[in-house]
Amino acid sequence: MQQYTYPQYRQYIPRPVITEDTIRRDTQKKLRKRCTAVGFYALTYTATMYVLSIGLLLLFQTLGISTDETLTQLQDIFISVGAAFIPGILFIAATGFKFREAFGKTTVGATTLIPLILMGMAVAMASNYAADIFETNLSIFGLQNTAGSVESSAMTPFEIILNIISVAIVPAFAEEFAYRGLVMGSLKKYGRAFAVVASAILFSAMHSNTTQIVFTLPVGLIFGYIDIITDSILPSILLHFMNNFYAILFTILYTNSNLDERELTIIQLIIVLLFLVSGVLSFIYLARSKKVSFSLSDKEKPIEKGAELLTLKNKMSAFLVNPGVMISMSVFLTFTILCLTPLNQ
Repeated sequence: MQQYTYPQYRQYIPRPVITEDTIRRDTQKKLRKRCTAVGFYALTYTATMYVLSIGLLLLFQTLGISTDETLTQLQDIFISVGAAFIPGILFIAATGFKFREAFGKTTVGATTLIPLILMGMAVAMASNYAADIFETNLSIFGLQNTAGSVESSAMTPFEIILNIISVAIVPAFAEEFAYRGLVMGSLKKYGRAFAVVASAILFSAMHSNTTQIVFTLPVGLIFGYIDIITDSILPSILLHFMNNFYAILFTILYTNSNLDERELTIIQLIIVLLFLVSGVLSFIYLARSKKVSFSLSDKEKPIEKGAELLTLKNKMSAFLVNPGVMISMSVFLTFTILCLTPLNQ
């Protein structure tokens, strides 16, 4: 009797069910990976500054070159550019982030740009006074901040121009490319509000200076906010330049001007007041004209698929809890603490 053979059936393997929770976890994992790269970029940015600075110092000592004001400013220019672009190229190569995406639009209409610049400068002026108040009241806790401030010994017209280039122009391009271009630009596909906050935190922490942190956190927020709503880093580059130019201008005037300190203080207060008033008026103008949308919600649908499922808490957790950001923030915090010394020292 011949046995009948039944056809073999393939074993049925059920497909995994892809739930929203699975997508959320996968997206958060991708975001954490990107934030790790961002954190290490911020760390290498600072490390490159130190390496280039020490390297040039050793080179000058070996060659027997004595540094003067001109050489110091040229050195600062080289360090600023190198610190932003050397790690930046590595970041782009590692993440696949496109260089042109760091800049966004290359033009912003004057009727929009000028009011936004005035708004940003108003915030910068207010933040500067908040930082001064903080610095003054550090003594209440028996501490003083020993971190350096903007100084200038430039005397000749050439030295003054070079000083403006090294303090106002070059850092404006370099730091905005680094923190609003690469850091914020690579994170905004996960949420615009999240990208603004995350980049501002790293930007302020990078300064490793309590007084500067008080100043740069709100400034970083307004710089990022303006760049996001215009889809361009041009506004923050101009803002950064104007803020630094304002600082170095009065440093030079207090050092070299024939005006006495009282007269310079009055001029400075008038300029601050003008920026504050024009900033408020600019906000009213933009709000009424509706030239820009001031709305910046993280609930807006982001570019990255699945990122809309992440809450701001999920995103900030991914940003703060990863090797890159944790190591860089630890280093920045250490430097910040080391700059604080007891008053009796």
